[in-house]
Amino acid sequence: MDKEEHLAHSLEACDWEQLQHRYIDAMDEHGRMEENLRAEAATLLEIFTAWSQTTVLQDENRAFKRFKTQMQHVQHSEVNVEHKKQHYVEVVKAFESALKLLNEQLRG
Repeated sequence: MDKEEHLAHSLEACDWEQLQHRYIDAMDEHGRMEENLRAEAATLLEIFTAWSQTTVLQDENRAFKRFKTQMQHVQHSEVNVEHKKQHYVEVVKAFESALKLLNEQLRG
């Protein structure tokens, strides 16, 4: 019996209904596996989304804190500049008073 005759005889002896059931079962199993992969991917996507939102919120919080710190620094600097200005105004007034007294002494 040559190869072709052996194959033809094997095909005649094959239980096609059983083969069809095996094929359907295999396709069902692949479908379940695919659905499991989809569910796992969806779960991982949810986790990634939550992680990325948390990262964005942390960045926003850090940026807000930096902004507050910068504002405090600017306000402190403005207060210091105002104090220095006031001090210089007082120094100038003191010099003017001293000059006025000196001029009065020189005249009198």
